[in-house]
Amino acid sequence: MNIENRRHEALHLLAAARITALPYGNAWWLVGDGISHVVGELAGISPDHLTRFAVVNR
Repeated sequence: MNIENRRHEALHLLAAARITALPYGNAWWLVGDGISHVVGELAGISPDHLTRFAVVNR
């Protein structure tokens, strides 16, 4: 599978999880409810990267 296909699959995975991928310099910022990650390449995204964290008010 080539890298373009893997990026396309990652974008579908993000959309299904209601996570937005925003360009962030030469990387991508993944933003959603309980998600805030910066990744260098979308092609390597897996469901494990989309684990939500608990928001704690301080």
